Amino acid sequence: MRRFYIILFILSGIGICFAQESVRTQTSTNGRFSDRPSASRYILSSSSDALLMTVKVWGEVQKPGLYDIPIGTDLVQLISSAGGPKDTAQLSKIKIIHGSKQDRQSPVSKVNVREFLDTGDHTLIPEIKPNDTIIVPMKPSQYIRISLSWTQQLIALVSAWALIEYYRNR
Repeated sequence: MRRFYIILFILSGIGICFAQESVRTQTSTNGRFSDRPSASRYILSSSSDALLMTVKVWGEVQKPGLYDIPIGTDLVQLISSAGGPKDTAQLSKIKIIHGSKQDRQSPVSKVNVREFLDTGDHTLIPEIKPNDTIIVPMKPSQYIRISLSWTQQLIALVSAWALIEYYRNR
């Protein structure tokens, strides 16, 4: 029976080491956990007399949040101000949800920033309008990676259970 508990302890340790992502539990100066960033609001203006508009940036950028940006800012400037895209960002399908219905345009538009980066054609990049929401999606390969992480955890649990049953019935 003692051997059973030793094996169970070792398997639990291995499962914890390999099946879990690291979690930072150190608190920041505002008392929140550092792995849970608080909501952020950024003001991007070189002068205090610029007319600003509020937009939202979600998804795979370094600093998502609310941005007060000067009128006339384009999508690439906004993403750059948000720290740039993460490595997991799918730049070919950035979605802009328009906050106001101006010029009878569709409420949602998609922009291929990857094509702009390849060609340098500035006509591909739209100007951001007030109350727009910009969503930078995750690459499909990242969804597979996330699901494989869950699969790995499930396999670790099943193998631990199988070993426990094997030694218990022996």
